[in-house]
Amino acid sequence: MAPRAFAVAVGALALVLARPGDAAEPAADDSGESKAGAQTAEPLAAAGTSVASGAEAGLAALILPTRVLLSHGASPVPAPLAKQRRMLDALLTDTVQDLGLEVDVSEDAASQSEAVDVHQVRKLAQRYDRLVILPTLRVVDQGQGDEPLELTLVVAQPGSALLLSRVERLDRSDVMVRGAVMLRDLVSGLAGRPVERPSRERYPELVTPASSAGRAILAVNGTIFGGYVGLSLQRASRSDDPRLLYPLLGVGAGVGLGAAIIVADEWDVGVGDAWYLAAGGWWPALGGHLIYEGRFGDTPSATEDEPWSLALIASTTGLTLSSLGLLSRGMGDGGAALAHSGGALGLLVGGLAEWAESGKSGEIPHGGMGYGARGGWLVAAALAINYHPDVVQVLTIDVGLLLGGLAGASAASPLLFDEVTADKTRGWVAATGGGMLAGGAIAWWLSRDDEPPADQSDGTDRRFVSQIGVPLPAVIGLPLSPGEVGQPGLGVQLHGELW
Repeated sequence: MAPRAFAVAVGALALVLARPGDAAEPAADDSGESKAGAQTAEPLAAAGTSVASGAEAGLAALILPTRVLLSHGASPVPAPLAKQRRMLDALLTDTVQDLGLEVDVSEDAASQSEAVDVHQVRKLAQRYDRLVILPTLRVVDQGQGDEPLELTLVVAQPGSALLLSRVERLDRSDVMVRGAVMLRDLVSGLAGRPVERPSRERYPELVTPASSAGRAILAVNGTIFGGYVGLSLQRASRSDDPRLLYPLLGVGAGVGLGAAIIVADEWDVGVGDAWYLAAGGWWPALGGHLIYEGRFGDTPSATEDEPWSLALIASTTGLTLSSLGLLSRGMGDGGAALAHSGGALGLLVGGLAEWAESGKSGEIPHGGMGYGARGGWLVAAALAINYHPDVVQVLTIDVGLLLGGLAGASAASPLLFDEVTADKTRGWVAATGGGMLAGGAIAWWLSRDDEPPADQSDGTDRRFVSQIGVPLPAVIGLPLSPGEVGQPGLGVQLHGELW
């Protein structure tokens, strides 16, 4: 056996067999070998003694399988490297036991695969209440046949936000010895950092969530809606007496505020729940007024009380449907924003649809806007029950739709300058609708989630191209002789990779 390999084997064996109890006192004679042996055993004995308190307290260690990151994105692990990985896992397990800690070998903990990355180590430590150790071997590509390895050890403690790590670039023959030494140093360093776990007695406000976070929003909307109901009752009664109007407004506002307070006390109403209920009350009411104005406002039999009665019935129906939508589970902020977005988008699309149908752009499309507001709210509110988008994404898409529609309407505005015909009006509506679709699609593309898949274990960062190309001037080619210059060119810089 070569001298180097023999020294490596002896060093690995000494680290594995060195236990806290083996650090015995040197012999009575004053030989140099006895003193040197005692000095070598002292660090291991100190590390094992300092961590023993953690073992006595019931804190075990969970050693995750060693991740192997190959060069050039190669997926199959070579057989020699796979064997070395298994030997490293066994050595790290023995080292942890030699340092006085228990190793968690439960089936739940052992089911952790190589998909776990460094960002999930702290979560695993909190979940299993264990000391979690993640080893990683990365092949360093140097264009040679026997590439060196980069060994990384990451250790996380439960109840602590700190991650301790050690990184060393080693020859393949030194991985076993240095792995045990690196783990010993990390665990010894953790022994000097006491873990303080939060308790309910110390942090009661963090344990008990706030009840009815949407209380204020529900109270404001309930007060205004109650006043609206009082006004609707006064208008529906065909009375213009102010002595009846103001008492009805006050009583309605008070009843609405009281009902909101009672609901917030009985149920846990979140911010999304409150805005979702508000959408069910306001958009159907607005649609009722617009539909009556567009369909029955010019008829001889139209009266002033009918739109208020129609809107009151519609808003009551909308509130009932919204309440039924909240029975299964609560509504998030994204779902509430989607409900309001559906009402607003339906209002615009319904107006454009009526203009396209009639060909008259000089009239306000009350009926189409009313039907669109009701239908858009109803579809979006039903979709929000099972689909829970991000509120930022909803707002981004709304802005994209609005800007795209404005761009399309501006581009087609010459159609409305001269004599306006039905065909020109429909062309302008088509341009506006096309701009809205394009703006919404671009906004969705820019706001979508580009996180790489969780099962990606080769360390590469793959994602879709999510940024528009940016012109990048450059010089193509090198001068062939003094006095000449390279050819100028223009490239395009993209963010991310096609995948």
